[in-house]
This record gives sequence, structure tokens and C-alpha cells, in this order.
Amino acid sequence: MKGCIAELLLVYSAVSLPATGYVVQEITYCGYGDDVEGNGTFEYFMTFNHQPALGYDSKENMFLPFRSITEMLIVVLEFTTELNSRPDMFHYVRSEEKRCKEEMKTFRNRTVQRRVKPSMEVYSPEQFSEDSPPVLICHVWGFYPQKIFVAWIKNDKTVVKNVSEAVRVGDWTYQVVVSLDLRGSDPGDNYTCVVEHESLEEPLMETWKAGLTTKQIIKISLASLIFVLGLVTMIAGIICWKNSKRSGYVPIPGYNDVQS
Repeated sequence: MKGCIAELLLVYSAVSLPATGYVVQEITYCGYGDDVEGNGTFEYFMTFNHQPALGYDSKENMFLPFRSITEMLIVVLEFTTELNSRPDMFHYVRSEEKRCKEEMKTFRNRTVQRRVKPSMEVYSPEQFSEDSPPVLICHVWGFYPQKIFVAWIKNDKTVVKNVSEAVRVGDWTYQVVVSLDLRGSDPGDNYTCVVEHESLEEPLMETWKAGLTTKQIIKISLASLIFVLGLVTMIAGIICWKNSKRSGYVPIPGYNDVQS
């Protein structure tokens, strides 16, 4: 039926319109609706030379003509009447509308309603010069959607809130960096970065205070453990050597070579 309509449009245009070329298109459109549930918006229409000729109205449950092509209005009205009398066309359009809305909900769940928990790190970067002020950095990354709240708490008092929006990373996630000026701080001050995001059941928090960082503590602990193990091994070797000497065993040089 749709092919027949296209052929009739082409024949009519060849007879009644100047020979400047023509294009007949059947277009289906599937997009997000305006409601919060994200229902799909479906449209079906036919165009002639990029001008809408007729379309399906889901509210009226019928095909309606467009009056944008005055030269072909009579033909468009006839085609519209013919479409409204064909049950197969209604079945086709309704099945396409159903498929559109189902796919839109699936796509929305995987994109718009997707939730990814953030990761965070608190550190004090090295100062490149004596004139550069000491700062703390709270780096939060890998979260979705974009909206996030980040704050610095100094000794149980909020001192800085994030003033910049999170930026896209390029992999459907976002990141944000919030810095804190440490000038005027006392050695005993504690600083905590707090992150709130709709993907989290409770806020993320990481505390920093002057002294060794967590990574430095881990490195020093591993080095100390290796040193202790080496020391124990050396002491055990010395003890074994002394015990063997007390037992009277003295290796004879070249004895093993003679036996062989």
C-alpha cells in the first residue's frame, strides 16, 4: 500500500508539476517524551520534496493531511482517506509506535537513568616553588549523572563547597576537582572531603592531616617489613652456622672431589 501511494504521488507530480525532480519519503520519528517517566514520542508521516504531505495522529487515531503542498492537496486528501480505510496500515503504525516506546524505555534505563558511583582521592600536590601556596586537592571521578556535591570540612566545620560543575571525561562519566588553600592552617587541623551523589546510599568521606600520606605510610611499612624479614633470615643463618661449628663438623677441603 505504501509503495502504491509513492507511485501515485510520483505519477501525479510528473503530470502536474514542472520537471524539477521530486523525492517521496516515509518517515518515522521516535524520541523522548516530556513526562518524567520517559515515554517515547512517536510520529509517522510522508513527505513530498521534503514537504509534509500526510501523517498519523495518535490522539485522533487516524491519518490526517497536511496543507503545506497546495498543488497536490486533492491527491493528498484522497490518499489520506484511503489510508484511513486500511486496517493493515493502522496495525503497522501501532506496532511501530509500541516498538518505539519499548526501546525508548530500555535506552533511557541504560543512559539517562544510569547511576555510577564516584571514586575519590585526597592529596596535597608538591609545591613547584616556594612562592606557590600549599593546597589540598579532592579529586572525584567516574560518576554519572553530572550533579554532585563536594565539600571540605575543617575540624568539623564546612569551609569550602564545590563552585564548579563537573566536566565530561569522554566515557559517559564526569569528574570534578575541588581545592583548598592551606595557608594559615595549624599542624593539628584535620581536613575531610565529603562527596554526596545520588548513586551513593551514604556520603563518601576521606580525611587528611599534616604528616605522611596514606601511600607514604604503606611504602614505609612494606620497606620495614622487608628489612625485618632480611634481618631475621641473617640471624637464623648465623645461629645455624654456630650450631654446626659446636657439633664438631668441619668440612675437609677437596674431600668431595676425591669421593667423586
